[in-house]
Amino acid sequence: MVAAAWFGIVGIETAARAANREQVAPAPNRPWTPPNLPAYENALRKGSAEALEKGKELVDVRKEYKLPDLIDLAEQLNPATRAAWQNAKQALALVGVSKAAYYPFISLAAAAGYTRLFAPFPEAKVNVEALKRAIATSGSPASAVTFTAGPPFYLDYLYQSELAMKWLLFDFGQRDATVSAAREGLLIANVAFNATHQRVVFEVSQSFYAYNLARESVKVAESAFETAQTVRAAVRARVDNGLATQPEFLQAEQQLAQAQFNLEKARGSERDDFVDLMESIGLSPSIKIRIVESFAGSVAIELETPVTSLVMRALSQRPDLVVSLAKVRAAEDKIKAIKASYFPKINALANVGYGEERGSVGSAISIDTSALTYGASLGFELQVFDGFLRDRSLQAARAELQAANEELERTRDEAVRQVWKSYTDLRTAIRSGAAAAALLKSSQSSYDAVLASYKLGFSTYTDVVTNETKLTSARNSVFETKSTIHQAATALVYAMGELGNPSKPTNPTPKK
Repeated sequence: MVAAAWFGIVGIETAARAANREQVAPAPNRPWTPPNLPAYENALRKGSAEALEKGKELVDVRKEYKLPDLIDLAEQLNPATRAAWQNAKQALALVGVSKAAYYPFISLAAAAGYTRLFAPFPEAKVNVEALKRAIATSGSPASAVTFTAGPPFYLDYLYQSELAMKWLLFDFGQRDATVSAAREGLLIANVAFNATHQRVVFEVSQSFYAYNLARESVKVAESAFETAQTVRAAVRARVDNGLATQPEFLQAEQQLAQAQFNLEKARGSERDDFVDLMESIGLSPSIKIRIVESFAGSVAIELETPVTSLVMRALSQRPDLVVSLAKVRAAEDKIKAIKASYFPKINALANVGYGEERGSVGSAISIDTSALTYGASLGFELQVFDGFLRDRSLQAARAELQAANEELERTRDEAVRQVWKSYTDLRTAIRSGAAAAALLKSSQSSYDAVLASYKLGFSTYTDVVTNETKLTSARNSVFETKSTIHQAATALVYAMGELGNPSKPTNPTPKK
């Protein structure tokens, strides 16, 4: 018997270990495939083809898309905007949930079956002689009556239905505070929805400018490659005429190889930036789309307003600041609701019903009856002790309010910093753009002069290579500053909370 029990326990332990091995890897030194993993992989595989074709029906292959067109696509395809929209719809439904407390709650209950209740039914016996003596002597007649146990009284419930109503009439403002907090939650969700659109516009804009910069960088690299070919040809001609040495030609070959390497690297960066742009839009990189080769965007770059005015505008309209303020007010409403729960509640109660019962005493008397029942009352409800639940909830709500106030202050500081930084970056970019244009002009002139001088034998190869490198750098600087100007302008409008908002004029160009 003991042996059988022992083998049973061993069998249970073996089965448990086998079950555990189905859930986790048997050892930490190699990867493992869980038993249910193929089902997940098959489900993902079914949707992979659709993911690669996502948004294809919205793209016109004959159209050349500008930045506003790409932003429009992103607002339709980016899942972040749809998720934020659903969050706003959820917050709206929660407002309706909080308002439900203002209405009466009505419930209907019905039951059919058999329920028997019974109670002892006493049987009285009167002693006539004792009653006469009690009357004659002015005694108590009760002494002549004795009670014995008779047949029991039965009450059978056959059917019962009831319509009941409970209506909270007064609660010292707890419902009002709850609804107000829910409305703040709706405002938070709506503003977060708008903030999501602004973030999508910002990300698409930045990716658009980065992609166009990458395309311009490819053109500069191609130009540098052609320049390196020209220099190589010039060195080759001088070597053939005995005016240059073989090491100079090998250096020209090296410079050409370096230019080709830079060109391939620039093309790779262009492809990476294109993938980033498609990701920000919500399109698959495999979808063919034509994008305009221009830095022009939807944000103007004219700014005559002092930076302090821009900061004030940001502090009054940024979505994150609105959300932070709404969280403060929601915390205040939560405190009001908890404080109101310390006071009594007054309810109106009413019910109407219909039932069928049977009453019987023993087997001699049986009465079936059915009737309408109803009633109404006012209820007074006061929670006296709840294990300090409300006290602790009030402490937590006050801490939440303090944290919300501190978060609002932190968000204000962050807004000021971002506006100032974006303003400074924009002004620096505009001034750098003018300097880059002048640098390109002088670099081009210097390179042309040195190359011509080298062909005549008046300059060295080192002079040619140095000026070639400076010219390539100057060309890149021109396009980098163009991209930086638009990126900084977009960042400034985004920091002000006006990006993608058609009701807000945007004209960021700093005063000089």
